[in-house]
Amino acid sequence: MLECAEQVRDLAGRYRLREVVFDPWRFGQAAQELERERVPVIAFPQTDVRMVPASLRLHAAIVEQRLVLPDDGELASHAAHAIARHSRRGWRLDKAGRTDDIDAVIALAMAVERAEQPVPEPVKLVGWL
Repeated sequence: MLECAEQVRDLAGRYRLREVVFDPWRFGQAAQELERERVPVIAFPQTDVRMVPASLRLHAAIVEQRLVLPDDGELASHAAHAIARHSRRGWRLDKAGRTDDIDAVIALAMAVERAEQPVPEPVKLVGWL
């Protein structure tokens, strides 16, 4: 996690980050530290409620060719080990085997889900009672 947090700091030093999406299960402490450093962080728990729509959105982005995976061996390996697993709420991305690593695909699903969310308009005070 320390290496990941350092990479986020490096990116924040070079770019204006819109937000950093994270799963609070293992990155909560690092996210708090980044937030104190004014890095915009957004919790995205990997529950069925969140991951079913994110999985569907990633699938649609790939099928509609709005997103194409780059020629990256590690990402390709993660994608090759990802399967659709059915749950009570629909299907979601999951590992084909217990030891398979699909973190890059999960992160991509979370990023696409957040990127395609409409940006809420600023709240305007129109009066008070």
